[in-house]
Amino acid sequence: MCHNLGGKTFLNEVTGMTGKNKAHSLWLAGASGICAVLALSFAFAGRAAAADDYKPWVAPEDARKVKNPAPATPENLAAGEQVFHDNCVLCHGEKGAGDGIGGKALNVKPANFTDAKLMSAETDGSLFWKIGEGRLPMPPWKDILTEKQRWQVVDYLRKLTQDANAKH
Repeated sequence: MCHNLGGKTFLNEVTGMTGKNKAHSLWLAGASGICAVLALSFAFAGRAAAADDYKPWVAPEDARKVKNPAPATPENLAAGEQVFHDNCVLCHGEKGAGDGIGGKALNVKPANFTDAKLMSAETDGSLFWKIGEGRLPMPPWKDILTEKQRWQVVDYLRKLTQDANAKH
């Protein structure tokens, strides 16, 4: 909360920042916090990495059978893109190729959603399950993202695959 001090807010008074500088600094502080959390995750992931982390990650058969209730409408794709960019780009990269800056430091590399062979083996239900459950170093998103958001991300992942493999 920012208290008003004779026309200036408390935050402005303490930092001496306004406008874009303050917004940039707040964004930078948030990004630094996310990086700190990821650094801790990487540290624990390194210790917790087991042989299972290197085995193929297969969703349970009942999860594979679940159908996506969110059609790939422009609205759902845009919402899925926003969630992806807010939460996944760091490791999976801008285009979903598994080449994000955070992913480069991981022993278990992030999935490459532009790989048509990999993505053809995944059902929408299995992608939804994996997003929800996570597997180190990827966190589980089921308590952070709504079901609708996770399904929208699945739609967006399908679009990334299509875009990367479109014939020009």
